Amino acid sequence: MEPFFFEEPDGNSGGALRTVTVNGQRYERLLSDHVLPVLQSKPEEVKTALIFQQDGAPPHIFRPVKDLLRNFFGSRVISRHFPDEWPPRSPGLNPLDFWLWGYLGSRVFQRAPKSIQELRKAIRDEISVITPEQLSDAVDSFHGRVLAVIENNGGHFEQMR
Repeated sequence: MEPFFFEEPDGNSGGALRTVTVNGQRYERLLSDHVLPVLQSKPEEVKTALIFQQDGAPPHIFRPVKDLLRNFFGSRVISRHFPDEWPPRSPGLNPLDFWLWGYLGSRVFQRAPKSIQELRKAIRDEISVITPEQLSDAVDSFHGRVLAVIENNGGHFEQMR
């Protein structure tokens, strides 16, 4: 999937886009118009193995979003207001937080983008060269992170690689 930028037409500048805050309606549109159609095209054995994880940010628990996720994933959702709740503020247990955003940010800002357009291009370019092996390595370290949480009774633990 391509990166998605939350933007809407700027009514004052003849078709230009402006960045907007993510709210429940916008997040629901992202899921229904972009994410779920891509997932829907996957083979059945892939779809039934997917587990959707998100934190408890207000747009994530907007009732239509929760309904949409339940309809698509059934009980395979880890989020607030679902049977399997995800601990709040737990970046050590999310590969996006403990690896991807830091890695992507360092790569993008090495390029020193000078405009929003350059920034978007840098993000797209850098995401496109992340390998499946890199993503797999980040996900594979999850087991060790869960063990560290257990060993620390749910408390903080030192940064892991």
